[in-house]
Amino acid sequence: MLYALVMAVIFGMILSFYLSAVIDNQKNLITQKSFLSAQLMARMTQARVVKQKSGQIRFNTGISEYQQMGNVLKVTVRLENARTYHFELPNMVK
Repeated sequence: MLYALVMAVIFGMILSFYLSAVIDNQKNLITQKSFLSAQLMARMTQARVVKQKSGQIRFNTGISEYQQMGNVLKVTVRLENARTYHFELPNMVK
């Protein structure tokens, strides 16, 4: 009886560890997806920038705001999930 109880506790601990590892991995993947979406939006903003000093571009997954400062294009991306990312990219507009 004691053996069965010990084995059940050990199995529960292993299962708990595995479950927390899977949850952490899923959170990491969601964070990476958000960052890559924001980075793609920033690069698309960089490609679409016209001669205006600042502006805003709306995408399906969020809003990208840009501001030209000399040779640097500062882009702020706000995603629908309320995450905000800031990027500084080389200014392509001459």
